[in-house]
Formats: sequence, structure tokens, C-alpha cells
Amino acid sequence: MIRLIYALMIISICSSIGSAQEARNSEYLSEIKQFRAQKDSVFKYGQDSPIKKEDRPSFNGLNYFPIDRKYRIIGELHRYARLIRIKIPSTDGGIIMMERWGRIHFQWKEKKFWLEAYRSPETAQIEVFFTDNTNGEETYKMGRYVQLTQEKNESYIIDFNNTYNPYCTYDNLWVCPLPPKNNHLSFEVKAGELNFGTILAQ
Repeated sequence: MIRLIYALMIISICSSIGSAQEARNSEYLSEIKQFRAQKDSVFKYGQDSPIKKEDRPSFNGLNYFPIDRKYRIIGELHRYARLIRIKIPSTDGGIIMMERWGRIHFQWKEKKFWLEAYRSPETAQIEVFFTDNTNGEETYKMGRYVQLTQEKNESYIIDFNNTYNPYCTYDNLWVCPLPPKNNHLSFEVKAGELNFGTILAQ
């Protein structure tokens, strides 16, 4: 009898944990979808939209890889002791000044990687400009960007589902910073925004 009660308690606990995880996953998916819908609205109707004016009437939203929680990774951000502004090459052949902030270290399929992180002097947002093995086909040839979100202390979330394209993807009149050569990931990041106009085969 005691064993039966114990077994029922374990089933109940596991069921509760499963329900809680499902609720968190549902909330996570809803937040990303809501943000994407808001972004589509800004791109179609906003005055500062990067979409060319003549293309906005036919713009029906950006395209993405399927949302996959495995691409939401927690890493350690190792800040540099000396924060300096450095020159980042840009898409027009010039330079953009960014603050060199640190390196985000993380694991992917039991392999260790790191990416250089920068902070914008205007927004104070910490982000990463990177390339991977999807560039030029499914994603923008010059690379993509992703912002870092602080989890606690030196732990930061790098969620590749929120990876986005630089504005020069939509109109080459925009000037964008280029990912540094050492910010190349030797695997396919099949998450986040696709190259503009690209639709995945079903």
C-alpha cells in the first residue's frame, strides 16, 4: 500500500513538472511570436522602416526558421578589464565605432565556442555579430546579429531564435557593421530570421 501511494506521488510530481514545462514553453513561443508580429507591423507601417517604400505595400512579414528551444543557450560573458571603443568595418567600406565588451562562452553539442560581444554607445545594448554555415543560402551572406540578455551575474542568454538581419539586408542604402572574422560558428544556426525573401521548403 505504501509503495502504491509513493508511486502515485511520483506520477503526480512528474505530471506537475511536465505541465509547468509545457506552460513555460507555450509562454516562450508566444513571446517570440508576439515580438515578430510587432516587428512586421513596424516594418510595414513605421516611418523608420528599412523596407523600401515601394516594397512596403506588398510586404507580408519576415520569414524565420521554426522556433527551437535548443537554440536558447546560457553562456558566460567574460568582460574585458579595459573597455575601449574600436573600429568595426562596415558594409560601405567604412567603419563604425563600437565598444568592445567581452566574449560570450557557450557550448553547442558538447563543443565549446565563443563570440566577441560589443556594446552600442547609443543603446547600451550588448550584442554579437556572427556568421555561420547557413550564410549565403538560407541566411544573409554578410551574417546576422543577436542581442544578449543577462540571466544572473556573468551568465547571459544567447537565444539564436531571436537572431535578426542587419538593415542592409533590405536596402543597401543602410550601413551596417560586419561580423569580425573570428565570430564565425562552424555549424549551421538554423534559428532566427531567414534571408529577406527566403521561404523554407515545407
